[in-house]
Amino acid sequence: MTGYQETLTDPSYHRQVVVMTAPHVGNTGVNDEDPESGRIWVSGYVVRDPARVPSNWRARRTLDEELARQGVVGISGVDTRALTRHLRERGAMRVGIFSGEAVGDEPALLERVRQAPPMKGADLSAEVATAEPYVVPAIGEKRFTVAAIDLGIKGMTPHRMAERGIEVHVLPATATLEQVYAVEPDGVFVSNGPGTPPRRT
Repeated sequence: MTGYQETLTDPSYHRQVVVMTAPHVGNTGVNDEDPESGRIWVSGYVVRDPARVPSNWRARRTLDEELARQGVVGISGVDTRALTRHLRERGAMRVGIFSGEAVGDEPALLERVRQAPPMKGADLSAEVATAEPYVVPAIGEKRFTVAAIDLGIKGMTPHRMAERGIEVHVLPATATLEQVYAVEPDGVFVSNGPGTPPRRT
């Protein structure tokens, strides 16, 4: 019933359409405390049964209002569990969600989907990572220093480290080894992120 807001705002879902297998989504609305970043990153959202009315004291908006406000298309009434089984068997694939005047010319819509760039080989970290380094100070006594390479880091990740006495230096995806060493870290954390970039040697 919860967690969808964190999923929507997770940078590692950039340029992806997310399918939710839970039957009801949107029950607790949208608040201003739980996002993992400053925006919704998914390109589309697929649910079975969206909540008509949110019921939570922290809610500020409905899920539908937030998706519309950020220009993210969604679709409901889909058997999301069957769709998930299909994707598990065949793997991720390109998709389009269309509405309004666009519907009706299926061959043209299908061609638009086929022309979309595939996720395989996509290096999207530069589109979601921080451009400038920043520090999340340790909460309480500082125990360690960690250099976190941002490839699409969730906002809560450095915060949870800070709760454990770790000072986190979040560095851009393009950080050099010298910039990592300059932090004098006790450890290095490499975040997950969107796409499947080719391996570099």
